[in-house]
Amino acid sequence: MAPHFQPAFLQRQQASFQFLFDSGEPFHLEVEGTSFEFSPGEARQPTITLYIKDHATCWNLLDGSMDGMNAFMDGSYRADGNIVLSQLILYLFRRAEPAFGYEIQD
Repeated sequence: MAPHFQPAFLQRQQASFQFLFDSGEPFHLEVEGTSFEFSPGEARQPTITLYIKDHATCWNLLDGSMDGMNAFMDGSYRADGNIVLSQLILYLFRRAEPAFGYEIQD
């Protein structure tokens, strides 16, 4: 995940994400500047708590292979806390989409 880490999406220097699951052990993500660390267990003071169906759903959301809106609508993903961060985290580790450049000539 490190090669795809894009901390600029958070628009802040520090954030603590708590992940709680319907099935599976909790873990948390600490982001500090341009570094991050996943750790088992619960964070002391999470910025946001994310409630997710299971670990597979979590990793699929983080790597962009699952759509966050669909997961939210089917009840697999919800959040308490800074709701904006609940959306920004979905882009934190997402692979960059290919971009095309066009030049208009008269």
